Amino acid sequence: MNIKVRFVDQPPDFNPEDNVYIRALRRIGAVEFSGHPDFVFYGAFGTQFLSYPDSVRIFLANEPVLPNFNDCDYAIGGMKLSFGERYFRQPPLLGFGESDYVPALRPDVRQISDSAVGRRFCNFVYANRSCGSGAALRVRFCRRLSAYRRVDCPGAVLNNMSGAVLPRYEDRRARGRGEAGAGWARDKLAFLRHYKFTIAFENTSLPGFTTEKLIHPLIACSIPIYWGNPDAAEYFNPRAFINCHEYGEDWDAVAARVRELDQDPEQYLEMLRQPPLREDFPVDWEDALAHFLSGVVMRGRCPFDKNPIGFASMGAQDLGELCRSGKAGLRRIFASTAGALRGWLDYKIHHI
Repeated sequence: MNIKVRFVDQPPDFNPEDNVYIRALRRIGAVEFSGHPDFVFYGAFGTQFLSYPDSVRIFLANEPVLPNFNDCDYAIGGMKLSFGERYFRQPPLLGFGESDYVPALRPDVRQISDSAVGRRFCNFVYANRSCGSGAALRVRFCRRLSAYRRVDCPGAVLNNMSGAVLPRYEDRRARGRGEAGAGWARDKLAFLRHYKFTIAFENTSLPGFTTEKLIHPLIACSIPIYWGNPDAAEYFNPRAFINCHEYGEDWDAVAARVRELDQDPEQYLEMLRQPPLREDFPVDWEDALAHFLSGVVMRGRCPFDKNPIGFASMGAQDLGELCRSGKAGLRRIFASTAGALRGWLDYKIHHI
């Protein structure tokens, strides 16, 4: 079986030729990257997917954006959703840049020595200053914790040390090939290993949505101070990290817990030596992904009806709102306008 695919609207560090979805598809048949695909995998970073109305669209919800089945035929994401056989829920281990390190989460290969208590105190690695409520929240918490001990901040936000971590998108030539993300992940993981704690706040809090912000410090044996997915303990051992959601909005209590662990070596090592994953973590989830995609492929190039009544607010994304919020540049505006004009002209030509 020949499977013609294309990946569009993905983040700059996404490697279309090496990811969990391609690995799953190659279990089914031969994968061909095509300009005329049968199956289009798209993300939240654009609207290029709209250029493939006759292809089967599969939305990869790897950002805190819920699938819109008036745009996509199928969706894959970590959120707790149900939509028949058109949605697959994946656990938060995607393997983008850090897949080589995921085995380090297994308790039988983790080696934690007593010397781990002598590492540097805490780090804060962020470049996003304003997108999402978590961006401002983590800055406030970092400043609060810094009143106790210095927190090392090698990223663009609150930077107090330079050259410690490779910027995620430093090499623009590597964009689209996954190389920037892989190099950044290796560099970041090496940095985190020198720290007892890592401030690990997501950009936003969304049930079921967990990213590398929690996974990276667990891999690097640095205790995460985590805020984001209120249900993170569904997959991750709650005894292996500091879950800010257990403290409500009492950030003084969170900081006090960090101080307690920092000053008590036995209690710190007890948490650090906890297995990061729950015993029931679905380690064979890629088999389930391959089964899901097998059903998609076997159904063939048969898109579902999307917004058949034609309601104006049901389509891709509200460009007007993006423009008003300053999140749409001229290139996106012109591209979207040209696409809308083409659609309008096509309609007039075929219906008048």
